[in-house]
Amino acid sequence: MLEYENTYNTFNNPIPRCGMFATKTLAEIQEWIEMMPRKEKADAYLIMQFTLNACNKLVQEEILDRMGNE
Repeated sequence: MLEYENTYNTFNNPIPRCGMFATKTLAEIQEWIEMMPRKEKADAYLIMQFTLNACNKLVQEEILDRMGNE
């Protein structure tokens, strides 16, 4: 069991995890992006930010907004 999994025992984590890919930290992802050519780097940061916003929305709607309703 991963260290952070106990945090979510009370909730169903709405963010799917795919075991085919490693779990990187945001800092590791940024280091990887920084090694890309300029155009690809800009696209990768754009996609990273879209993904972070989508994850934020999922947590807000599926966990935080429901905490007071149960």
